[in-house]
Order: sequence, then structure tokens, then C-alpha cells
Amino acid sequence: MKISNWQLFWLLLTVEISMTIWLTISPAIRTVRQDAWISLLVAAVIGLTSTFVALKVSFRHANLTIVEFSQLLLGKWIGRFICLLYFIGWYTVAAVILRDVSDSIQSVLFHNTPWWVISLVFVVAMSYINYKGSVEAIARFSEIVGPLFLLGIIITLLLNLSNVHPKLLLPVYFDSGAINILKGSITNASFLGESILIMMLFPFLTKPDRALKPILLAILLPSLIGVITAVMIVTTFGTQLGGELHYPYFTMVRFIAFLEFIQNMDVWIIFVWIFAVFVKMSLYLFVNSYGIAQLFHITKWKRLIVPVAGSLLLLSFIPSNSVYAMEYATQVWIKYVFPINIIALPIFFYVVGRIRRINV
Repeated sequence: MKISNWQLFWLLLTVEISMTIWLTISPAIRTVRQDAWISLLVAAVIGLTSTFVALKVSFRHANLTIVEFSQLLLGKWIGRFICLLYFIGWYTVAAVILRDVSDSIQSVLFHNTPWWVISLVFVVAMSYINYKGSVEAIARFSEIVGPLFLLGIIITLLLNLSNVHPKLLLPVYFDSGAINILKGSITNASFLGESILIMMLFPFLTKPDRALKPILLAILLPSLIGVITAVMIVTTFGTQLGGELHYPYFTMVRFIAFLEFIQNMDVWIIFVWIFAVFVKMSLYLFVNSYGIAQLFHITKWKRLIVPVAGSLLLLSFIPSNSVYAMEYATQVWIKYVFPINIIALPIFFYVVGRIRRINV
């Protein structure tokens, strides 16, 4: 199983952008109103920094996944415990995303279809691509979906220029202050922190020594698009409505009407977005299946695909709806996964690696 550096670029870009502009803009607007774009710039710095640290750790152990190098650095039991923290985070967030996406598709496209049927279709498709092609197939699929999704977002942002009112961005900074701007950045920064998946994917790269540029670019582009999207939403809807909308970007796209000819752009965006989320979910299924197999010394990791996928489906039944599912982001992901798994542990791995001078 091998993927190129630029395949990893499209894979990470698709993973990052698929949920970032959907779910992180409104929390920033609610916190700092018209200065949400500044918060997203701060989030970009945090996301790039955390990715850089994870990259430095991966460079030192280029042939090993986090399951392997954590035990090498910290010993069998501590290393395994830390890996369990990562898999709990990746496992639960995958189930939450599955539920939220299924509810969203149901509300927008298939009103009379039970959400669990949509989830089941996702799970079957995710299992199939992992069983037949694993991470290689997911990466190749992202090379198709990623450019289409990126192009669609850029086009919709350009077409929305006629709806913007720049004065809604004023005053800049005065009403918010540094502390609130930092608070407003946390949600977006935590989503960008999903880039720590590279600590599982690095051994599959054909040229790991040249991975720095494509990986950092894969975080930078979604960050900049998030900033521009925040500006567009604030200048289109204002801060009150923009902060209340659950999916502000999608609502903005529905308002686009260019020369009474280009309309209903939301249909195209939703169509491509579904495939982008499929890439994200398939990658989480691969990371969990392959990583758990490594953790418990199961030689044929594909045997875990169906059990892991099925348990994700069952776990997605726990939230009663997508609103409760999103409470996971604030109560678990941001409070615990972000500071521990995304910030603290990669720094800890880097420091221990430097002290022990273990390179593999």
C-alpha cells in the first residue's frame, strides 16, 4: 500500500475542507461576530503549527505508524495506552460525523428516508473501498473529488460577490479583543488538527522526505478558504443571522443567482460534498481498522473492516439527532481530544524522541 505525496495532499485537503466550512464558521461568528475571519486566521496558525509538530515526529519515524513508534519511545504499555486515546478520539468522531452527515442529507435531499438507511449506505461503501483498495483507493478517489470540491467552493464564493456588504465587517478588532478572538479560533483549529492522521499515514508515502510542502499546503488552503468564507457569510447575512445558521455556507450558496441563469448551485455543492465526506469517513475507517489491527497484533487487518464499520453504525445511534451529535464537538473533541491528542501528545513525542535520539 503506497500513495504519493500529492495524493496525500488531496486526501488531507478533502478531509479538512469537507467539514470545516460547514461547521466551524458559525461558532466563530457567535463568539467574535464580524471578527470571525481574524479568529480563523489564528486557527490557521494553530493548525499549521500542530501539523508541523506532527510532521517532525513522523519524519523521525518515517517507517512506523503511531502505534509502532509510540511503543518504541515510551514502552509497550504506555505506548498502547496513548494509542488507545487516539483510537477512542478517531472512533467516536467518525460515528458523530456519520450521524450528522446522514441527518443533513436526509433533511436536504431524502426527507422520507430514515437517516440510518443513509448511514448504512455510507458504511457499505466505506467498507467496500477499504476492502478492495485500502488507502490507495481512497487517495486516488480524493484526487477526483478534491479538485471538484475545491473548484465548486471557489466558484460559489466568486458568484456570491454581488451579495456582499463590506461595511458589515466594521469595526475590526475593537469589539472583540485578543482573548475572544483566540476563543473563537478554537473550533476551527481543532478541526484542522485532524491532520495528526499523518502519524498513521506517513509509512505509506512513496517519498516521505518530500512530504513537508504538500502536507502544509493541504492545511493552508482549507484555512484560507475558511477565512474567505467567514468574510462572505458575515458580509452576506450579518453577524446575528450568520451566527444562528447551522450550515451558513450552504445557505449562502442557495441564495446565489447570477444573471438569472446560474442558480441552484446548492445541488452541485451537496453532490460533491457527499463524496468528500465519503473520503473522510473511508479514511477514518482505514485508520481505525489498520491501527487497531497493529495494536492487537492482528496480521490480516482487513478482517476488522466490517466489525469496525458496523460498530460505527451502531455508535451513531446514540445521539438522538445531529444537534446532540454536535455537542460532542464542544464537550469532548474541543475540551479533551484537541488539547491532549492534537497539541500535547505530538509535542511530547517530539521531545522524547529528541531526548532518546531514536530515528527509524
